[in-house]
Amino acid sequence: MPEPTTSSGLSLAAVSIALLGPLAGPYVVIVFAALAGALWPLSAAETMGRAAGAWLLLRCTLTAVVLTGALSVWLQSYWAVSATDALAPVAFAIGALGNGWRPVFDGLGAALQAIAQRLGGNANGGPRA
Repeated sequence: MPEPTTSSGLSLAAVSIALLGPLAGPYVVIVFAALAGALWPLSAAETMGRAAGAWLLLRCTLTAVVLTGALSVWLQSYWAVSATDALAPVAFAIGALGNGWRPVFDGLGAALQAIAQRLGGNANGGPRA
């Protein structure tokens, strides 16, 4: 028997972004776009319980909400894209990455650790070369 899946959640989120975005402000746009993006990894996830699915959806949405502002400002500083116009696409993309952020954070942690070791000297405690 096929699983009861539907795309109505994604459609509802997209319509909400389009209708409520200009009226409700950038914060609602970020939340709805992040939620719409987070539905993508949820639909591709292995069979899981409701609690695990809700946790995945919440985790992806909150990650997008936290990182969207900084990435939008970064896009504005390097390209001629207004940060306000970039909020929805950036939030959607971050939410759609889902668990794909774990390798990104691991890579950033390894880079920071390498910089700290380089600044702190070599392993023997001597001065830097």
